Amino acid sequence: MNKIAFTIDLDDWYYTPLIAGANFSHYPTVEAFFANWNQRFDYVTTPSFRLFELLKNYNVKATFFIIADMVDRYPELMQALKDSGHEIAHHSLHHTIPYNTKTKEQTQSTQEWETELVKAKQILETHFAREIVGYRAPGAYFADWMVPVLIRNGFEYDSSLVSNSVYNKSNRPLSHFPKTPFYLNADFEETEAKENSIFEIPWVSCKVGPYHLPGGGAFFFRLFGARYFIKMLTSHLKQGDGVFYIHSLDLSNEKFPMSNFRHRPFYWVNKGDYTLRQLEKFLAAFKGNFCACRDLLPTK
Repeated sequence: MNKIAFTIDLDDWYYTPLIAGANFSHYPTVEAFFANWNQRFDYVTTPSFRLFELLKNYNVKATFFIIADMVDRYPELMQALKDSGHEIAHHSLHHTIPYNTKTKEQTQSTQEWETELVKAKQILETHFAREIVGYRAPGAYFADWMVPVLIRNGFEYDSSLVSNSVYNKSNRPLSHFPKTPFYLNADFEETEAKENSIFEIPWVSCKVGPYHLPGGGAFFFRLFGARYFIKMLTSHLKQGDGVFYIHSLDLSNEKFPMSNFRHRPFYWVNKGDYTLRQLEKFLAAFKGNFCACRDLLPTK
């Protein structure tokens, strides 16, 4: 039976690229955000506990992609994650996108990026007392030069590639890659060799005529709901394993600060109880199909 890796990007609201960490952000970095922000910042703990309960009810062990600088800032949430039995994976140090999202030119050197990657890995491994082998790029902005860095630092899998007909966040074309998991080598090519490669778990897309519509989850899940995703994943599972992702914030009933992101007023459409109900339908439809990313890794 083919599986769906259920994944959660544990980002709080200020990690959204409109707020911090990207070339178009209000604040250039998360550090700059905190230097200027003296109000409440934690909007993620409460919906995370809602998500823990939902996953427990459906007996789903998931993968949580963690931003390392959250570890000291959210002690209650991090302890709950440590006790949960869910897989912990790497989602960067500060959720910084290291290249211009339009031109794809690097805004952070490869050496700087690797230094932060290693530091975040050490923080996560120390706190959670386990080896961290999985990675997901902030915002799914994943470039070819990242692959050899991940390989030499002991990562076994990545789940960042997003190939569809609507947008491409990488600095390379992606449409030729498989839609199901495959090995990606240091030259950014599909390979059958496990050596000097990383296992890639690409996001799901839905083929409609000549187009591939995005179907990773999160915003599109809130926008289109469970019915669309049930149909999409049912079709995808006939080909092989897949991945679904959501943010804990998607289950929050609160309005986030900073005018709910003025430049994208509909970005948080349908979040809260509505998405919780949709997620329950989705979990019920695929009961027994869900797993953590590590469970999709081929046996060595």
